[in-house]
Amino acid sequence: MELDRVWSISKLLTTCLVLGQVARPVLGVPVVDAGDAPFQHAVIGQEVQPERIYDDMDLLLHSSAASDEDNADTVTVGSQDGEEKTTFPRPSWWVSTLRARRLLALAKTGVVSTVFPDRIPPSSFAPPDVAGVSVPLPEYVADCDEALPDGNGGDGSPTFVGLKISTTFRNTAAGSNISLSLDWWDHLDETRPIYPGFPLSPAGLPRVTLFGYVVPFETPLPRGTKRALESCYLAKHPDARVWLPDQKFSPHESFWAKMVVTHVYWIGGFGDTQQIGWMNITEWSGIRRKGSLPGVGDGRGWDDVRLPGENGYYS
Repeated sequence: MELDRVWSISKLLTTCLVLGQVARPVLGVPVVDAGDAPFQHAVIGQEVQPERIYDDMDLLLHSSAASDEDNADTVTVGSQDGEEKTTFPRPSWWVSTLRARRLLALAKTGVVSTVFPDRIPPSSFAPPDVAGVSVPLPEYVADCDEALPDGNGGDGSPTFVGLKISTTFRNTAAGSNISLSLDWWDHLDETRPIYPGFPLSPAGLPRVTLFGYVVPFETPLPRGTKRALESCYLAKHPDARVWLPDQKFSPHESFWAKMVVTHVYWIGGFGDTQQIGWMNITEWSGIRRKGSLPGVGDGRGWDDVRLPGENGYYS
């Protein structure tokens, strides 16, 4: 009987040690105030608990997020016998930021969240009790900043065609800030399982949320700017030709606008294989398609990296 009690205590301690390793918190980096920008707030450091899902205890005990200095840039997952073991690079925060910029560059749609005014105007069809409530809606988006003749080469500021009748742009006109959420989930069937024996999972794919505010382009637009915006935007949304700004017979009045990005929150996938947290906004805005600004990262641009399912993702 005493031997059984010792064995039970031993198993309990072993289980606690394993769970303690799994539940180690990763502290999020506090985000500082946005300065004089209209979007101002501070985010307090938070604990992120990376979730791990494994088929069995052998996979749990023999999978590693490689936290030691000698192997800090790789992740190894696999079974104890090694037959299904896979090793691949774990992206740094810099590489993750490059991938986030690539995700924006390739995106055509996203979910835009705004907030209803504190007081719903009498002319609105919205019910009064949604005042101050956030509303997420799908919107067309395009990364057209680099196409502008007087632009800065593309600093990660998304472009919108805002419809004045839409809830999203009624709210921004009333002073709401904006967030834009993008994901890579539509490409799930082009990827491979994160862990051996694990099914394809959208939760293991990248997503990013941009925080900021909307700034309409000046009107009337310079001819070169107008041509550049139309060419870039219609390449992704040819159907939008019908409701472009100044389009004759358009069913709705619209305007060109860009989102000024003040904060970026990234979820690269599962927390034991990818980065999760707030990105460096200087790096975000300093990345270009080819290369990056002096002093930003290692000089690579977003076209130098790939997302899951693209050729060269693991290289």
